[in-house]
Amino acid sequence: MSFKSMDSGNKDVTQWLTYWVVFSFFSIVENILGLLVALIPFYTWIKIGMIVWMYHPSTMGAKTVYEQGLRPLLMPYIDVSEPKKTE
Repeated sequence: MSFKSMDSGNKDVTQWLTYWVVFSFFSIVENILGLLVALIPFYTWIKIGMIVWMYHPSTMGAKTVYEQGLRPLLMPYIDVSEPKKTE
């Protein structure tokens, strides 16, 4: 449902929804690859920089990550047609 809402066109809602979807994706990947992440030097500083880049309105980093990375991966699995009403 969140993915369909991001394509709705409401700019304010779309920015924050995109941020939280991308942030959640990175959190899941970080938890799965926890051992490998621990080996990356300065990972905490890199993560802080990435979070600031993703949420800052002038960079719109979360939108970039979503449109170029996540959206192409997810769109084949999301039904973008209108839900059918059952009576």
